[in-house]
Order: sequence, then C-alpha cells, then structure tokens
Amino acid sequence: MTREELTEAILRTAGLTRANVRRFYDGLAELAKKRLVSEGRFVLPGLGVFVVRTRPPRKGRNPRTGEAVDIPRRKVVRFRAYGDLKAALNPALAGAEPADPDCLEPQGR
Repeated sequence: MTREELTEAILRTAGLTRANVRRFYDGLAELAKKRLVSEGRFVLPGLGVFVVRTRPPRKGRNPRTGEAVDIPRRKVVRFRAYGDLKAALNPALAGAEPADPDCLEPQGR
C-alpha cells in the first residue's frame, strides 16, 4: 500500500480531511523514528511492535569479483505482530474466521 492509498483509505473510513490525514501520518512516522532511535522499540496498539535489532559483523563476498569483504555490524528494524493480527492472517491455524476478510485482500500496484 502506498502512502497515497493509505491516505485515501483513511479518508474514506475516518472522514478526515486530506491535510489532517497527512499531518497524522507524518507525525506518526516521526514519532516512530524518534522512539526507535531513543528506546529501540515502537508499539502500534492492536497490531504489533517495531523493534531495533543489531546484526553482528560478518564476512561476505563481492559477487562481481569474488573478493572477501567485511560487512560491519548494523542495526535493523523488525516488526513483531500481535496474536490477533497473526490469527487474522492465518485463520486455519487459529481455528477462527478473520474479523474482516477485506483486510486480507492483496493490494495491487
């Protein structure tokens, strides 16, 4: 889903103005970034948690030359979904119907 598609979906469901939706989205993105940098996690209630993980340094190869290269340690962001979201995505595993089947429709680009 693109930013514009997300904006349109929120416009239809919440009845907000386009400017308010964009301000909300920008504020949420900025808050998430600040929390991930300062605390290493950002919670989206009802969906899950974004967490910062550190990948250790490792050896790699340049695919063009075959030369060995050192890949430094780096921080990455991972998302851990809450159980309700996992159950909605995998109803057969949870033994229940998804709450909103439309949320499982693939989004074309």
